[in-house]
Amino acid sequence: MTDEFTDNESPESLRRRQLLAAGSVGAVAAALGNGAAMAQASGGSRAGAVSVAADGNYERVPLRKDALRVTAVQSIIRAVRDTKAPAREMKANLDHMLELIDMANGFPGPQDLVCFHEQPIMGWNPWTREEALRVAIEVPGPETEALGKKAKQYGCYITFGTYARDRDWPGHLLLNGVLIGPDGSVVANHWKTNNGRGFLPGWDIFTTSIYDVLDQYREMYGEDAVLPIARTDIGNLSCSITPGQPDVMRAHAMKGLEVRLSSSSGGYSVEEAQVISRHNGLWSVVCNPSISPEQAGFPEFAGSGDTAIFSPRGAIAARAKSAHEEFVSTRIPIADFRRSRTLPPGVPIEMLAPVYQQYVPRHGPNLQATYVPTDSADASRHFADKRNW
Repeated sequence: MTDEFTDNESPESLRRRQLLAAGSVGAVAAALGNGAAMAQASGGSRAGAVSVAADGNYERVPLRKDALRVTAVQSIIRAVRDTKAPAREMKANLDHMLELIDMANGFPGPQDLVCFHEQPIMGWNPWTREEALRVAIEVPGPETEALGKKAKQYGCYITFGTYARDRDWPGHLLLNGVLIGPDGSVVANHWKTNNGRGFLPGWDIFTTSIYDVLDQYREMYGEDAVLPIARTDIGNLSCSITPGQPDVMRAHAMKGLEVRLSSSSGGYSVEEAQVISRHNGLWSVVCNPSISPEQAGFPEFAGSGDTAIFSPRGAIAARAKSAHEEFVSTRIPIADFRRSRTLPPGVPIEMLAPVYQQYVPRHGPNLQATYVPTDSADASRHFADKRNW
């Protein structure tokens, strides 16, 4: 099946494009609201420019406090079974998130940031794209509104991963990291940057990442939004889902990333997360699911546990003590960190640039610009035909 894509823009898409072309982030923020400006313009000096400074400094906004209390929630992943009528099951998953937010802000004390794993609302199963789009949420939407009320109640930020739909991208299934602010609004809605290809023989990922529609994404949102950073009063944050992407995270660090908020849906490399934090001088929060007895099609333990928070030296500041549901909490001295924080100082870019410019990746960009695979088998066939080598 070939999906049809139209050149006719929605009014909202046209409005975004005009605003991003207009100039400053301040103008975008005034028209779209601060949350949308953060998500689309990423806090750059101009929406169309890349926010990398030439003097070792980087853009930021004033901090609301000197130290942050951060809790990563290691919770169950529970896939929706009835994708034709998913509302009841999705509400149960959302209600569990809300309950955990209450708990995290209860006995442990008020939190500044509460983080969840990649799929707390709909869970995960090897669905077809049609099935996955039925359980995907819109951002903003009823689910973010409910989470926003909790964020406002406790004056904290909340982040989570999710399948998402976007009216400006009909037919595309997105996998996004969402950040909700203490005023209850969506501060960032960061697409996954790019997907690894050749995941399994005959099986591949069909969510649409930024790289999969790179040219159109750039045209709509500007160059700075390709590697987005939300510049907030608790630090410069990225919610992009970026497993196995050290080069992508290095570029984020060059743009002034301070805290990486990463989510997983069943297994990640602790060692890789440590290296990324140490190599780039970042705080990292990586959420993974707990043991999940109600996850259809998988054993209770399926890459569970190891939710952790990593310091800029790559040390483990806090780590789950089990694979069960638990809170992983620490204090981030964000003001002290920021006082000594600079852009990565040791990148010999003049040496590296010629190599990077000539390198040809196995899969190029824009491979889902005109066609989105219907399922994982179709994705495997589609991308196998598009290899450069």
